Amino acid sequence: MSKSPINEEETCHEILEEGVDDRFPVDRLVGLARELSERRGVSHRDVSEKMLAHLLRSGLVNVGDLGENSFEAWSGDAEGVVRGVMQALDEVGWEPAGGVCWLANTPAGDREVADRQVN
Repeated sequence: MSKSPINEEETCHEILEEGVDDRFPVDRLVGLARELSERRGVSHRDVSEKMLAHLLRSGLVNVGDLGENSFEAWSGDAEGVVRGVMQALDEVGWEPAGGVCWLANTPAGDREVADRQVN
């Protein structure tokens, strides 16, 4: 795993690698987007939104909450979920501290990681 992804595609792959074993807070996506945006001189909000939209539209992750016994995915289409996440992040000043939402790889997300490791 690279320490410092150089573009959105590599960053999305790093996010998927982390999701193979467990769910993870959106904080991780925000942190990686912030690192990437600082190097490129662009808005971390825009990078976060772009990466989240790609992962959701491609069916690679689900966004949700941790329930008592399982991961509970948010309902709605990708655009609606992205809007909800962005609004929630805006409300906490982009300092989610594990409280906004969680991401979980879909089977397609896990396959993407496995396929890339083979190649």
